[in-house]
Amino acid sequence: MELHPQIERLNQIGIALSNEIQLEKLLALIVTEARGFTNADAGSLYTLEKDQLYFRIAQNDTLNGKGAKGAFKPVPIPLDSRSIAGYVALNGQLLDIEDVYMLSDSLPFSFNRDFDQKNNYRSQSMLVVPMKEPDGEVLGVLQLINAKNDDGKVVPFPQSIISLTMSLASQAAVAIRNARLISYIKSLFEALIRYSASAIDARSPHTAGHSRRVAEYSTVIAQEINRLNDGPFKDIHFTADELERLSYSAWLHDLGKIGVPEAILDKHLRLPAGVEETIEERFNLCAAGLVIEAAASGSKNPREDTAKEREALKADFQRLKNINRANWLPDEDEEFLNRLRARTFYDAEGAERTLLTDGEMVYLAVKKGNLTPDEYKTMQGHVEHTLNIVKNIPFTGHLEAVPNIAASHHEMLNGTGYPRHLHDQEITLEARILAMVDIFDALTAIDRPYRKAAPPERACAILQSDVESGRLDKDVVDLFVSQRLWERITEK
Repeated sequence: MELHPQIERLNQIGIALSNEIQLEKLLALIVTEARGFTNADAGSLYTLEKDQLYFRIAQNDTLNGKGAKGAFKPVPIPLDSRSIAGYVALNGQLLDIEDVYMLSDSLPFSFNRDFDQKNNYRSQSMLVVPMKEPDGEVLGVLQLINAKNDDGKVVPFPQSIISLTMSLASQAAVAIRNARLISYIKSLFEALIRYSASAIDARSPHTAGHSRRVAEYSTVIAQEINRLNDGPFKDIHFTADELERLSYSAWLHDLGKIGVPEAILDKHLRLPAGVEETIEERFNLCAAGLVIEAAASGSKNPREDTAKEREALKADFQRLKNINRANWLPDEDEEFLNRLRARTFYDAEGAERTLLTDGEMVYLAVKKGNLTPDEYKTMQGHVEHTLNIVKNIPFTGHLEAVPNIAASHHEMLNGTGYPRHLHDQEITLEARILAMVDIFDALTAIDRPYRKAAPPERACAILQSDVESGRLDKDVVDLFVSQRLWERITEK
């Protein structure tokens, strides 16, 4: 066997291994490349983790050719010298065996024939190589079975490739270490993202779990799109990288709420805290003034004579309290507030005052919701905060678009969204998905102080109304509603 082509092949394998960072794919690639390199019929790979061997990968051309795919099931095995793989893992020494059925009884290890007997297979030559890092630490064992010559006959593994196979195993060990390190860093980063988003959501009991659910809804929609073979999404497929990008964008979409004051983020009433009580004191002063005025005018029973007026004031204050808690302001309530604003009374010092101030009217006269225009602008600013925070995370490659997607979840197709007022094709599919599920979760999540949580069917009707007004993507909403995809989220 000529060494030069083998060395060149080894270099190519090293490049291939260094380019694969997903551990499970890497392990399978190691076995595939090692078998091709040594012309082995079968191969297995074991990883050494916490003093135990884990059987991770098994490949066998002969059995696959017989239709026996899937016969290999990864299992943990004891880490001791009685098995061939265990001996190599513990001692860090390569074993080159011409025939495993002819092993001497004096050896500390033996060959287990159970697999051969169950699958009508004959293991013969075996090359078992420790996958060592440069410092000598063993990360696993590569087991190659039944080398074949050009005629397809099982032969011993050629001595000329032993050292090259050890080099391949060392490259594999480095690749495994790198893949594990990348996986660890990625897991740490994802945990940080989820913890940060969850902590920000938890600032208000009404948004707790929101980012998690938005990520789950978004992923479910993307996975459903991948299943479709016809319709508007037939030519769209989310790769694993794109699914990851969508999930990160969803988790991070409300990160900017860290810059929104809690008084606005968790505002229960139209009026700021404590103001309703201040207004109540004015109503009480006004009622007391009625009694004083009646007594000054000569009434013998001033409280009785002013009872109806004081009851009317009490009813007016109760109506004002209801308005303070309402999500909508009908025209008749707005007229009522204007009448209150025009009403005056005299305080204990004789100064003329109004029941409501101009500042209080700004809060109470909001037509929808409980935020004033300035407060709403501050709340909308969370998207800009999100962009400013997330764009400073050094996302690269397939994650480079995460900041833009995350900061586009309030953009609407007709340009009425914010902050950039994007239109139609300016908004990516990922952002369209986020926009829809963000609305759905806001409608169906925990009760808000100003409204009850909507049942899914009612929320879907609102989504469809937003489609008709040109705000949301019809295809995304139709898919979500027709397939009842919200039901695939088990934990609410």
